[in-house]
Amino acid sequence: MARLPNTTRWRNFSGGVIQRVSSDIANQSGVPFSMNLLFDRDLGQAVSRQGTNIVGNQLSAGNACQGLFQHIDSVFANSKLFGSFAGTIYDVVAGSSSLASLSTSAKMRFATFLNSTLMLNGAQYRSYTAAGGWISTGGAFDLANIPAGATLPVEFKDRAYCVVTDKIYYTATPSAGVCAWTVTGSGSLQAEQEDGGGTVQGLNKVPGYLMIYKQRSLKRWNFDSTFPEDLINIGTQSNESILRARGRNFFFSGPTGFYETNGGYPNKISRPIQRIVDAIPASFYANINGWSDNDNLYWSVGDLTIDFDRGFTENYNNVVCRYTLDSQQWAVLSYAHEFRFMHQYIDTSSNALIVGGDTDGQVLQLNTGNSDYSGNAITYILQSPEFIFSARELKKTISDRIFCHSDGIEGALLEVRLDYGNWVSIGSLKDIVTEIQIQPLTAFVFEFRITDSITGSQIKLRGLDFPNVFVNS
Repeated sequence: MARLPNTTRWRNFSGGVIQRVSSDIANQSGVPFSMNLLFDRDLGQAVSRQGTNIVGNQLSAGNACQGLFQHIDSVFANSKLFGSFAGTIYDVVAGSSSLASLSTSAKMRFATFLNSTLMLNGAQYRSYTAAGGWISTGGAFDLANIPAGATLPVEFKDRAYCVVTDKIYYTATPSAGVCAWTVTGSGSLQAEQEDGGGTVQGLNKVPGYLMIYKQRSLKRWNFDSTFPEDLINIGTQSNESILRARGRNFFFSGPTGFYETNGGYPNKISRPIQRIVDAIPASFYANINGWSDNDNLYWSVGDLTIDFDRGFTENYNNVVCRYTLDSQQWAVLSYAHEFRFMHQYIDTSSNALIVGGDTDGQVLQLNTGNSDYSGNAITYILQSPEFIFSARELKKTISDRIFCHSDGIEGALLEVRLDYGNWVSIGSLKDIVTEIQIQPLTAFVFEFRITDSITGSQIKLRGLDFPNVFVNS
C-alpha cells in the first residue's frame, strides 16, 4: 500500500449546504448535509444556532397560530405585538385577550396604514388604533365598505389593497384620515384568469410594483397596467412564504423551490438545498411561512423525511430553511416548536427581533440563548463531502488516527459511513483538538459526521485531518 504523501484536511465550510452534486465535481467547501449549524458567523467554520424563548406566556394551549403582527404606533410606547390563536387576538406581551369571537380556522392577515392596523381573514374585518382599540365599523379603513370576503391586506402607493378570489380592490388615496373603497379614485383590478394559474394567494410589493401571486403564476401592477403580458408560470401556495428584503421578493413555489424577483422573471435560489425542497410535503405548502431581517431569510417548512438515496432516509421535525443574502449560503435548522407565522418584533429597548407563533399557543423569540424554550436541547449534525482520497476506483485505508478540530465541544460523536453503508460511531470529541484512535477503515468512498445535542453554549467546528491514508495496491 502506498501512503498519501500529505495530510488530507477538511477545514472549509464557507459554501454552506450544497446538495445533490456529484462528488466528482463538488465544491469541497460545500456541506452535503447539516442540521442546526450556521456558516456565516465565522467564515469557514460551522457554528451552532442560537435557541428560542417565549415572549410573555402561553396564550392558548394546543392551538396553532392564525396570525402574528406588530402594530407599530407613531407613539412607540403604544405599539402592540398581536398573536392570533383559536379565534382570539392576544396582546402577546401582556398575555391578555385583545379581541375575541373571530373565526377559529381562518388565517388572519394584517397591514398598518394611517397609524391603524387592518385585520382581514376572508370573512371578518377589524381595525385597531391605540386610542380606540379594535373596531368593526368606520375608522381609517372605511370598514363598512370593505368588499365581502376580503383578505390579504397591503398598502401600496398610498392606498390600501385587498383580494377577493381573483379580484384586487383598492381604496382612494386618504382624505380626512380615511381611505375609502367606494369613492372616486378607488377601484378594482381583475387578475387575468389564465388557464391553470389558480386563484390569488398573496400580495406583496417591490419598488414601483404591486406583486400579485397566484398559485401557479405571477403578475405585477404599477397602478396603470399589469405586466408582463406573457405569463410567468411560477407562483406560490402561501402568502406567508413571500418575504421582502432589499427591494426584492423571495417566495416558495411548490414543488420546485424558493425564488427571488424584483418584479421580473423569478430566479431560483434553492438549488443548493434540493434534498430539503424535495422533502417538503405538498400538504404543508400552504403553511410555509417566514420572515427576513434584511440579512437572512427564514422559512418554516414543517416535518421532513429526507431521502439520501439507496433507501436511506432520516426524519426531522419543525424544519426552518435559512438563507443568508450576502454570502448566498443555506443552513437547515430544526426547532422544538413548529412555526406557523413569523414576524418582526421591536421590543421596548428598540431591538429588532424575530418571533414565531407555534402550534401550541405560544409566541417565541428566535436567536436567543443556546437551547430551545423549556430546556429543549439543540441537536446539530455536520456531514462531510464524500472522500475518495485520490482515486474512486481504488480502495483506500485510513489507519491509526483522525484529528478533530473544534471549539467548546465535549462529548460529540464522530461517525463514519463506508461505501454508503450505515453510520457507525468511531469516537468522541473533546475541546480544541481531539486525536481519535481508530481501527483501520477500508473503503472506496468515506463519509464522516459530527453530531451532538447541546444546551449550554454555542459550539464551533473547524474540521478533520487524516494524516495516514493508504491507497491499496
